[in-house]
Amino acid sequence: MLGYSIANSLVSVTIYIVTNGFINKNQVSLPIPKLGWDIAFSAALVPVIVVLVFLLRGLFDYLSNYLMATIGQRAVMNVRNELYEHLITQDVSFYSKGKTGDLISRIMNDVGQIQGAITDVLVDLVKQPLVILFNVPLIFFWDFKLAFISLIVFPMVAIPIGYFGRKLRSISKRIQERTSDVTTILQETFTGIRIVKAFNMEEREVVKFRGVNKAVLNYIIKIVRLTVIQRPMIEVLGALGVAFTVWYGITHLPLDRFTAFVASLFILYEPLKKISKVNSTIQQSIGAGSRIFEIMDREPTIKDKPDADDFREQITKIEFKNIYFSYEPETPVLEDVNLHANAGDVIAFVGSSGSGKTTMVNMLPRFYDPNSGAVRINGMDIKDMTLKSLRSKIGYVTQETILFNDSVRDNISYGKDSATLEEIQEAAIHAQAHDFIMELPDGYDTIIGEKGVMLSGGQRQRLSIARAILKNPPILILDEATSMLDTESEREVQYAIEYLMQNKTVFVIAHRLSTVQNATKIVVLDQGRIVQVGNHDALLEQEGPYRRLYDLQFSI
Repeated sequence: MLGYSIANSLVSVTIYIVTNGFINKNQVSLPIPKLGWDIAFSAALVPVIVVLVFLLRGLFDYLSNYLMATIGQRAVMNVRNELYEHLITQDVSFYSKGKTGDLISRIMNDVGQIQGAITDVLVDLVKQPLVILFNVPLIFFWDFKLAFISLIVFPMVAIPIGYFGRKLRSISKRIQERTSDVTTILQETFTGIRIVKAFNMEEREVVKFRGVNKAVLNYIIKIVRLTVIQRPMIEVLGALGVAFTVWYGITHLPLDRFTAFVASLFILYEPLKKISKVNSTIQQSIGAGSRIFEIMDREPTIKDKPDADDFREQITKIEFKNIYFSYEPETPVLEDVNLHANAGDVIAFVGSSGSGKTTMVNMLPRFYDPNSGAVRINGMDIKDMTLKSLRSKIGYVTQETILFNDSVRDNISYGKDSATLEEIQEAAIHAQAHDFIMELPDGYDTIIGEKGVMLSGGQRQRLSIARAILKNPPILILDEATSMLDTESEREVQYAIEYLMQNKTVFVIAHRLSTVQNATKIVVLDQGRIVQVGNHDALLEQEGPYRRLYDLQFSI
């Protein structure tokens, strides 16, 4: 950029040399009275000087733009990586309150928006002041008095730049917010496309999308209006200086010095116009940047304590002690919950929807922390363990099977990348999945599509169970693992679950009581409280919530 600025400032000298060569024909003369110099050389060198100056100017311009663009792209990549890394460490409550589309928009659109600030802005913030720095002395060299008067216009340029900058910043932030709404609508619509079509809601979704898209367009038009008006306004202000220069130069300067002075003046106003564009880019990037740092500045509420230890003991007992929890302060979800489980127990949670079953088991892997009370393993508060060591002891199989758009092999080994193909196949065999996997086009290397769309519900669930079998954790959480399956699929999956449950401490969330009749301990929850605890036979003998639930499900 320094090389470009020096070469660029020599453009006015080149114009002086060309004009002087026209006047003198055979010789170019460049007197410098202050130093007592009179530089003279043959006019035959003029073409060489012209080519050399513009060659150097173009070379340095290319190098500076290319290198800064590369740096900018790398910086954007790093910001995007750090933002994703920070998002992935956030707790479950953060995702339950936020919108997936908004988070995607921040990673893609907002980070992309700040690229201009890193590339164009940094180039122009360094290059353009250097161009001004090297060009101002030349303006005074051609004529001191005229240069002084012309430069009075400069402060007038800063007034519109400052005004438009403030307007752009506020509008840019609103644009990013509306853009995130577009991403959210796309994500929700494409994910729920079957529901949209089943309920004939295509037209409504199109209308909703058009409305949000129109709001984005309105904000973009405002930004375009504010951005494009700056350049002509600065040019008009610059024309005031040039107009006076032309009038004065015609009457007071020789032709060669006059043309060189006008060239220097135009070279000087060009960086001013670019700096005004820089301001626009900065203000738009600040709007996007503020949304990025809203995320980057957020600390996860669930994280390792500074003195947390890795948990390596063999599990003997698990205890929920005086647990109180609420998602919102005024709405308690769990109240004074106490529960004890020994190693190898199968603990089943039953109760109506909203009774706190899922919240209860979510305390164990610390998806949520209790407002008061403690969850203990072997007498140790799980908050004193590192999250990684705690969660390595827990397997999770949910009713909504989570699979990735990857191969069967990678989906089963998710969480245990070091697993060999033989270990993966053994887990699949025990999960009743090996046979159907071998019938897939590429066997274990078959890509199963987003959320495993190429597989049936039972097949997806068996892959999920194979993943848990391969991990082989001492604690297992089953969240209605068969509730969404047909009878035949449920039977196959149940065989896999029975193998998975061997020699483990199991926590089962169940709505269908037929799946938990053999549990060591059945815990009945009602409005966040434990109202009954016992085995199936003992609870049936009592007149209570469990008996009522059983009668509702099995009465004919």
